[in-house]
Amino acid sequence: MPYDVVIIGAGWSGVIAAYNLSKKGYSILVLEARNRVGGRAMTYVEGMPAPIDLGCSWIHGYKQGNPAKELAKEFGVTAKLPNKTDNLIYGLDGPLPTEIASRLQSNLGAARAAAYDHAQLNPEPPSSSVPLSEHLFSPSSSLFEDCNQSLAASYARSFEIPLGAPLESISLRWAGWENNFAGSDAAPENGFQPFIEKILDAATKNGAKLQLDECVKGIRNMKDEVVILTSKGEYQARSVLCTIPLGVLQQDPPIFSPALSARRQETISRTHVGVLEKIVLSYKETWWPSASLVGSFTFLPSKSLSPSESKIDPLTILLSHTIIVASFAAPSLPNPHPTLLFYISTTPARLLAKFSDDDVTHAAHEFIIERFKVTTIASPPIASVRTNWLKDPYSWGATTTSSIIGEGRSPLDFLELGKPLWGGKLGFAGEHTEPNHRGSVAGAVISGQREADRIGTLLKD
Repeated sequence: MPYDVVIIGAGWSGVIAAYNLSKKGYSILVLEARNRVGGRAMTYVEGMPAPIDLGCSWIHGYKQGNPAKELAKEFGVTAKLPNKTDNLIYGLDGPLPTEIASRLQSNLGAARAAAYDHAQLNPEPPSSSVPLSEHLFSPSSSLFEDCNQSLAASYARSFEIPLGAPLESISLRWAGWENNFAGSDAAPENGFQPFIEKILDAATKNGAKLQLDECVKGIRNMKDEVVILTSKGEYQARSVLCTIPLGVLQQDPPIFSPALSARRQETISRTHVGVLEKIVLSYKETWWPSASLVGSFTFLPSKSLSPSESKIDPLTILLSHTIIVASFAAPSLPNPHPTLLFYISTTPARLLAKFSDDDVTHAAHEFIIERFKVTTIASPPIASVRTNWLKDPYSWGATTTSSIIGEGRSPLDFLELGKPLWGGKLGFAGEHTEPNHRGSVAGAVISGQREADRIGTLLKD
C-alpha cells in the first residue's frame, strides 16, 4: 500500500512538512541520505565544552515574526537573545582606534543603504548585470567618507560573509530586495540539530517513519502514484515532496521521469548557491586579549595575495582576507567558554577547500596568534573542527544567495523553484523556494509549512 507522502530530506523543511502532515493523519515516509537528521543544521559536540552549530546558528528576526520562535516555544526549546559585547576591528598594527572603527561601521551601513535605495527607488533601476560592488566602491560612495579607502574597502568585504558571495557577483538591482525577518537574533539552547530532532520525534509519534542512509536515485510519475527509487529499495506514494538542497539538484540530482521542464532546469542551473564555512577552535583556557569583553573580532587583511603565486598555504589565505572571529568567552550567551569560531567567506573558503582539516585548523590557530601579536606561548586547541559544505555531496555549498549578476536572473527564480509539478504530486520545499526568506531557517520552515498545507489539500481532494 503506498504512503500518502514520501518526503525526501530530513532538514528543516522536510521535518516541518512531516510534522504538520502527520498531525493530520497522513502516512509519511521521510528518506534522508545522511546518517543523521538536520541537513545543513549540524550541531557539533565532540570535545567541545558546549554544543556548536556548524550550519544555521541564529533565529533571525526572533521578535519580528520568525515562525521558528513559536516552534521553539511549542517544543520547549529555550532561545537566548545575546547580551551586548564589544566588537573590535583589527588592522595591520592591532585594534583600530574606536573612532576609526566606528566610522568604518557607519560608512558601510550608509553605503549599503544607499545601494539598496538606488536599486529600489531609482526611476531607472540598474541593469541586473551591474554588480553591487560597482555602487559600493564608486569614488562617491559613502563607504569612503572621512576614512582610509583601503581600510574601508577591506571592511566592506566582511559583508561577503552574510551574502555568501563576492560583492562583484551580487546583482545591484536585486540587492536588499527581500522582505525578510531581521532586527533581533536568538540562539536555541543546545543547538539547532536537537531542536529539529524534537520536532521529528513528535512526527514519528504521530506515525511518520524515518529512514536514514537512504539516498534517492530516481522519482517516476505514474498514473495514480509516484514511485521513488533509492539506494536500498523502491517506494510508492500518492505524492512526494523534494527538499533536496539546490546545490545537489545542480550537481547530482535524482533522475526525474518525466524530466523536469526546460524552464525548471534552467532556473535550477542559474540560481546561485553561496559559500560560507566555519572553523572552530576550543581551548583549555582563554589566552587572547579582552576575552571577557569582546564577542567579535574583525581582522582586515595583513597580507596580499599575488596572482602569480602558484602555491598558497592556508595561513597565507587567512591573512590575505577579511575574517570575522566570534568569541564564546565573552558573556554574549550563557555559560561562556574558551572557544573561537571563524566565519570564512566565499573567496578564502574556496581556496581552503582543497586542504585537510588538520592543515586548516592549524593555520587558524597560527593566524590568531599572529593577529593578536601574542608573545607568550599559546597552547594548541583541545578540540577543533572545520566545515566544508562546499565539498559536501549532500549540500554542495551553503544556502542560496541574493540574485547574482546576469540578464534573466531575478527573485522570481525562487518562486519558480517552489512550483509543484506533475499535477501537484511532486512538490518542492527548502530555503531556495522562498524569495523573501531564502538562505535562512525561516525560509526552510515557511516552505515546509506551505507544502504541508498544499499537499493536505491535494490529498483531501
